Amino acid sequence: MHLRRHLGILAVASSLVGLSTAARAALSDATAGHVSFQASGPAGMKIEGTTGDLTLADKGDSVVLTVPLGNLSTGISLRDKHMKEKYLEVPKYPTATLSVVRTALKVPAAGEKVEIDVPGTVNLHGQTRPVTVHYEAKRDGSSLVAHGKFHINMTDFGITVPSYLGVTVKPDVDVSADFRAAGS
Repeated sequence: MHLRRHLGILAVASSLVGLSTAARAALSDATAGHVSFQASGPAGMKIEGTTGDLTLADKGDSVVLTVPLGNLSTGISLRDKHMKEKYLEVPKYPTATLSVVRTALKVPAAGEKVEIDVPGTVNLHGQTRPVTVHYEAKRDGSSLVAHGKFHINMTDFGITVPSYLGVTVKPDVDVSADFRAAGS
């Protein structure tokens, strides 16, 4: 009986060490990245922009996703030109970043999936603002597959609300990102 109790305590301790190791897993090498934003306008108008450019950096105390804005595409070249030059001012502000404090993240163990809301900060157009990020992550071998989304109001970042030929886009924008990362 005494031996079983010690083995039970050892098993629980081993499990806790395994969980804390998974929670501290270093994340790197984002691949299969896809970032998109969706804005809307009058009469059900939807604008979606996408890019495959995304980098992930584990800074120890935070995880930072960086998106170069120069390759965003909405599928219409004139709209892309206006978006990049007039509204996002890409030459002046070439990237957007999302930072999440490391301790807020839950990294799934093998065979697990997590879904959680975490606080983060977005730096866009020279402004930094807090956001709530909803993300799902699952383990796939030694990789982590993640999907996250958050909502911003472009006026909070000093971005002029786009308007063209009398059609004005709403300032609310939904942003999402999908990627696979190496997790050690």
